Amino acid sequence: MAKPSDDEIAKWEQRKVSIIGLGERSARKSYYPQLRQNMERLQRFHTLLNHTSDFVVLIDMPAGVITDANLALAQWLNCSVEQLVGQHFSKLEFCNDCQHIFAVLHRDMVVGRNMPKTPHHFLISQGGKLHPDAWLELSFNIARVDRHSYGVLVGRDITERKRNEALMNKLLSEKAALLDTALVGIASVRDRIFESCNRKFEQMLGYEPNALNGQSTRIIYQQDDTFRALGRNAYRAMKDGQRYSAQVMLTRADGSEFLCELTGKANNPQRPEDGSIWMFSDVHDLKLAEEKALFLTLHDSLTKLPNYQLLKDRLLQAISLAEHEHHKVALLLIDIDRFKTINDSLGYGVGNELLVQAAERIKAVASHVDTVSRQGGDEFILLLPSINHPDVCVRVVNQLMAQLAAPYVIAETELRLSVSIGIALCPDDGSDFDTLLKKVDMAMYRAKSEGRDTYRFFNEEMNYEALEQLNLATGLRKALEQQEFQLYYQPQIEISTGRVIGAEALIRWCHPEAGMISPASFIPVAEESGLIVSIGDWVLQEACYEVARWRDLGMLAPVVAVNLSALQFARGNIEQAVIKAVQQAAIQPQMLELELTESIMLHDTDSVLTTVKRLKQQGFYFTIDDFGTGYSSLQYLKSFDVDKLKIDQSFVRDIINNEDDAAIVRAIIQMAKGLGLKTIAEGVETAEALAVLAQYQCDEVQGYYLARPMPAAQFREFLLQHH
Repeated sequence: MAKPSDDEIAKWEQRKVSIIGLGERSARKSYYPQLRQNMERLQRFHTLLNHTSDFVVLIDMPAGVITDANLALAQWLNCSVEQLVGQHFSKLEFCNDCQHIFAVLHRDMVVGRNMPKTPHHFLISQGGKLHPDAWLELSFNIARVDRHSYGVLVGRDITERKRNEALMNKLLSEKAALLDTALVGIASVRDRIFESCNRKFEQMLGYEPNALNGQSTRIIYQQDDTFRALGRNAYRAMKDGQRYSAQVMLTRADGSEFLCELTGKANNPQRPEDGSIWMFSDVHDLKLAEEKALFLTLHDSLTKLPNYQLLKDRLLQAISLAEHEHHKVALLLIDIDRFKTINDSLGYGVGNELLVQAAERIKAVASHVDTVSRQGGDEFILLLPSINHPDVCVRVVNQLMAQLAAPYVIAETELRLSVSIGIALCPDDGSDFDTLLKKVDMAMYRAKSEGRDTYRFFNEEMNYEALEQLNLATGLRKALEQQEFQLYYQPQIEISTGRVIGAEALIRWCHPEAGMISPASFIPVAEESGLIVSIGDWVLQEACYEVARWRDLGMLAPVVAVNLSALQFARGNIEQAVIKAVQQAAIQPQMLELELTESIMLHDTDSVLTTVKRLKQQGFYFTIDDFGTGYSSLQYLKSFDVDKLKIDQSFVRDIINNEDDAAIVRAIIQMAKGLGLKTIAEGVETAEALAVLAQYQCDEVQGYYLARPMPAAQFREFLLQHH
């Protein structure tokens, strides 16, 4: 409070005289010692009141007139004490509703004088001219002097306190909201007793609201040992000022258990038992998901067998142990024969169930130290970590093949299957995972190429062949870029006239170092690598340019025959490639004869049939190549509407000496004539064979007896000589 001014002191002196009803002169008389003493006490008390921050006002009751007030009220109302004295309390400018305040005070002072007195809080706002937004706390009591009642009213400005309370309530509300909406459980603990918990923690444990408050934390642990051990470890860590974290199984209200991750920190590290805050996270499902994810990183999702990574780890361990104990390790690669046919015909559901059952049968053959792994698709690997002799592999293979050959019943369908198995040994065939895997793969493919339903051990000849295949595949790409391919042409002769009607285009690879490479060597590699599509497009373009030259030389209705690959239909756009080649060479579609193998017609029949029909409508001719060596289905002949059948050379070469071959050739020719198709026989190497074919009324021939395949320039000379 501010110190009273001289003017205020002087005014008090005047009021003091009026209070006691005597003049200054009388006050100084020595025969009034008690009066002087009272005056001094009053002086001290009034000075004390003027130095307090609380408002003090004396009200004549029930009149409500102010008889005295301290300096704090005057300053708060921005007036002097003299201006307050004599005013009616309800006229003060506290707010718009001071009459209501007086009424409340009057009721408590006069009517309820015997009631216990409690402070009243009033908000001074929207009308209080001096303090438009403030809180006052008013408390009072009744004083009786000479049978007259006075109200002693004490007021205090509690605006700041109210603001702090509002802020505190707001913070507490926000804290409560945050705690109740937290994604983790939160609990306050003292002496291992729950003081408070948020709703998330109660829900996590399955308790009703506030049910845990006051309970021992022992209630959430299933075992006493767990409860005691966690307490010791937690308090030890928190005494060092550290957070304590652990994963522990907790018990819900219904008795079920779940894995929880908890973290606690003491409010006072010196005495952690006096209070600590804990956070709880339910990690049970997360832990299960992590374990499942870890399992799937090392196991096949369909069969639950170890996958590539786990197999590698176990093989490396087996190799290390084998080196120490001087025994062998074997890898057996098991591939289901023609599994794709099962998937395509019966669906992937049946195929997957078949793989699961096959996996169980392989596991039944394996011992507890062996590892059965699925490498994807229809391939399984059996690791035998300790064998003394390769014969052990043969015994295991025989058991496997017998087990896997037994019938399967899936979706009310009985299935039977065979497998091709490759075998590689460590250290004989290699001492590292990648080498052994590569070599067992080679051995398995050798088993497939030699008829399937068998097994093969790896040998170095396979490695040499694989390297040769790899070199061929690399060289084929380079050959395309550097134009190392050539087309040779073998004349085709019409038997009845002896006229050269055209030729079959045959590709050759003139390697700059290896010389001429046979198509029998590189065509399978081109098929496997997919390069046959690009090579086939080049053959079409080159053959069409060449037949245009024959036409320009005066050859009547020349035709060039080109073999098509199944892969050109499956991966390339064969229709676009054919039309483009014909248009660029400016020839007629009838000058290009397209030879189809029966394997093309068996693969994606509907798509191939649609393509063939569209090309037929544009005037292209089609021949079935190597007829009689495959399925030779009359249904295909009818559906595909081909123009010619080419009788395979395997029947023609021995047509003179082999009655069966002669009968087959004769039957093919007669059937073709019945269907309105022409026939051409390849592999004619003798005059006698030619005479027999003429006798059987075959239409056309080609073979070494007539002419060998020759380069383009040489074939042109051949044409001029036989024009």
